[in-house]
Amino acid sequence: MFKIRAYGKSEFAYMMFPQMRDPRAAQDKLLRWIKKDKRFHRRLLRLACSPNDNFYSPQQIRLMVERFGEPGEYEGY
Repeated sequence: MFKIRAYGKSEFAYMMFPQMRDPRAAQDKLLRWIKKDKRFHRRLLRLACSPNDNFYSPQQIRLMVERFGEPGEYEGY
């Protein structure tokens, strides 16, 4: 079972897109998904400690899991 906690941005993105070999590419892809919906992106930013954080807070992870599903759940990657 997936645990809601703080995750490094590339760590979480790589969990979401394990088929991608480069964690940075996975992070870029997740960011594109996030930015597709400006309102969702703003909600995530409001939950951040700082916009330049290298990690997602548990609250941000919860919001993304609600939106995209747990890592490995979504097959349309």
